[in-house]
Parts: sequence; C-alpha cells; structure tokens
Amino acid sequence: MKRIGKVLTEHFKINPVLTAVCTASAILMVSLASLIIAQEACEKDVLAAEPEQESSIFEKLESVMEERAAVTEEQNLAAGEEGTQVTVENTEAVPTYNITAYEAGKTLYANDLVNVRSGAGTEFDKYGTVRRGSEVTVVGETDNGWYQVLYNDAAAYIKADYLQETAPGVAFIFAGDSRTVQMSKAVKNSSYVWIAKVGEGYNYFESTAIPQIDANVGAGSVIIINYGVNDLHNVNKYIKLVNSKVGAWTDAGATVYYAAVDPVSNYPTITNADIENFNNTLKEGLDSRVGWLDGYSYLASNGFNTSDGLHYDNDTYRNLYSYYMSRFSA
Repeated sequence: MKRIGKVLTEHFKINPVLTAVCTASAILMVSLASLIIAQEACEKDVLAAEPEQESSIFEKLESVMEERAAVTEEQNLAAGEEGTQVTVENTEAVPTYNITAYEAGKTLYANDLVNVRSGAGTEFDKYGTVRRGSEVTVVGETDNGWYQVLYNDAAAYIKADYLQETAPGVAFIFAGDSRTVQMSKAVKNSSYVWIAKVGEGYNYFESTAIPQIDANVGAGSVIIINYGVNDLHNVNKYIKLVNSKVGAWTDAGATVYYAAVDPVSNYPTITNADIENFNNTLKEGLDSRVGWLDGYSYLASNGFNTSDGLHYDNDTYRNLYSYYMSRFSA
C-alpha cells in the first residue's frame, strides 16, 4: 500500500515553475477583463455624453445667430433712418416759390424745344416738351423765374426764358450756292430753311433769297449767308445789299452772319488768293451788326477733303457746320 501511495504522491507533485506561469496568466486575464469592462463603461459614458455635447454646440450656434440677427436688424434700422434723412434733405433742396395768378390766361410762344415740368424748377418731374413756335397758355408766374401754364388741361411749368410774346422765326436760315446745297444734304436738318441753288451768286441772292429770308425771319432766327465763290467780283454789291437789309432783320429779332467763302484746292478758275481778297474786303465793309463766320481759316487749319477742288465731302461739310454751331453757343 505504501508503494501505491508513494507513486501517487510523486505523480501529483506540484512544479514551482508551472505554478508561477499559471499565476501570472491568471493575473493577466483578470487585468484584461478589467480593462475591457472599464473601456466599455467609458464608451458608454462617452456615448451618453455626446447628445448633451451636441446640444450645447447647437445652443451656442443658435445664440450667435440670434446675436447676428439682432445686429443686422439694428444696421437695417440705421440704414433706413439714414435713407429717410437723405430723402428729407432732397425734399428740402427742392426750391420753394410763390405763384402770382393771372386774371386771364395769355398766349406766349416757345422759342426753343423746351421741357414742361410738374413744378417751377429743374428738380421737378418732366411732363413732356413743347416745340419751338408752339403756342402756350400762361395762367401765372412764379417768383423764381418760371411760368405756370396749361399743359394737357393741367397746371405745369416752363422756364420763363423759353417763352416770348411774339412767334419766333425759323431757327436757322441758310442762304448760299452749291456749297450750301451740299451742306444741307450732309446735315439733313429739315427744320431749317435752306435757300440755295447750284451755280448761283448775287442775282439769285437779290431776287430769290432775300424775299424768302424776309418771309421766314422772326425773333430768334439766325441768318447765315454764304455767297461769292461764283462771282468774287461782286463783293461790293454783296456788302451794299446785306447792309441794306440787316436793320430790318435785326428789328425782327434775328441775328445775321456772313460766312466767309471757303478755300479751294487747285481749282482752275479760282485761287485762294482771290478768295482771301474777297473775304477781307467783305469783312471790312459789312455793317457791325453782321457777324463773321471764318470757315476759311477753320478749314485751312483743320483740313478738308474735295474731289473736284471746289466741293467737299460730307464729313467736311459736317465739320464746317459744327464750327458754325459752336460759334452760336459760345
């Protein structure tokens, strides 16, 4: 029996190394288990905290948006107040005036294309326009230089400078030879009176142009005469005839101009020296009430285009016309 017991005792004898390994393994397993449990608990805590964190962010964002909205509203209110102030300033800038009403309306005439406004000042709305020569019924006047008128059966206003008691004449009356004929074609203004014929000179001016000028002249008319290139030798006749008529034309309210004979280019029968002599004699002999339009010097300085040496192209005629207009507006 001892033998058997001995054998059993030896078989179940504990190995110290193995015991240490097992102990370490058990400790490691317990530690891992604890870590896993702790991690799961931590994850649960994080997941549980996320909704609360997210809610806090949105609350802050909402708060910021509310603050921005409040600032924007204040800015809009401020801008609105500023806009209102500007409007008030503009309103205050509109002129004030007093109106003296007439007992009965009277007829005046427009001496230009003129605006009709809702009030006595250019700051007021424009109702429309009336053309030169149009009859206007005036019912009063203001103390700042405007007339109160009837326009489409309603009260309106026209600046007094543009209405007159007598009917105005044609704005521009051109009288001349072939060069005036060609200028009329280049300018194409049918509201002007063009009294001109190719190849004509003094005789046409006396017999045909003078009566037509008399029939169209009136207050505000501008008469532009340009004869001589076809008969430079008649310079003294032109001086005498124009001087005899200038008084009647200016009394009618017109202004009178003689336009210099313009230069030629290698023309066989006319020289620029002859033209210059004509222009100088004419200018010196004309009445002081006759203005001088020196188109000769203008074209000599700025150049001109001609196909036959005597007549110009359309661009040259338009440039010459613009020179004339600049003299009237100066």
